[in-house]
Amino acid sequence: MDKKFERNIIWTLAIILIVLGLFGCAKPKIDADKKEPTVLETISNMDGIVDVLSCTFAPEDPSCEKQPQELHTR
Repeated sequence: MDKKFERNIIWTLAIILIVLGLFGCAKPKIDADKKEPTVLETISNMDGIVDVLSCTFAPEDPSCEKQPQELHTR
């Protein structure tokens, strides 16, 4: 192969690499319909959050003998 052909191959591959780098990235799909939880919805989950945290830091508590599924279904 001659130098000119090798140089053309290198430039072509470099340009392809740059184009793939710029346009090959996936754009995240933004879900515009998803709403933030309201204050009332957050406060209504507070008892479950308290149960989980109290059992995490004090597992010897008698109220922590519940099945793990019970904590998640509230």
